Amino acid sequence: MTKYNQTFKQQVVDFYFEHHENLSITLRHFALPSETVRRWIIQYKHFGSSGLAVCHSKKTYSIDFKLNVIQSITTGQFCAEDATIHFGLSNSGIVSQWLKAFLKSGINGLQPKSKGRPSMKPKYAKMPPPPKTEEDRLRLRILELEAEVAYLKKLDEIIKRDEAKQRKQSKG
Repeated sequence: MTKYNQTFKQQVVDFYFEHHENLSITLRHFALPSETVRRWIIQYKHFGSSGLAVCHSKKTYSIDFKLNVIQSITTGQFCAEDATIHFGLSNSGIVSQWLKAFLKSGINGLQPKSKGRPSMKPKYAKMPPPPKTEEDRLRLRILELEAEVAYLKKLDEIIKRDEAKQRKQSKG
């Protein structure tokens, strides 16, 4: 949800122009951050009243578009703030996020993120279905016993190693 609606933004911009483009008076009158008012003024100058419109849905951008914005900044054609205005983006924060993701992961960093919370289901394998024949049941039992033996051998090895360490420490 946006903090300011289009009507309020228009009032601020109109006040700015009515007072001979005096930014300090406008900032004091509305008690707003200077960067916010500057951005609204630039958007108004560049796009008119539609530049102050509040977008009620989250806009998605293609990877090509994001890459185009990033390339315009990295080649020195625009700074992040100017690219925001030129490409009609709502704020320069989104451009900073794209740049950071691109520098970290390349073009893959510009891929859209998956939506929603990650699944709470465990990621380990499901149990196999119960065996259908007696032969399958016996094979499964053999596998279980072999796994148990391997586990016990490893446990025995760890216990012996720990006992050897303790003997070494008590002698030293």
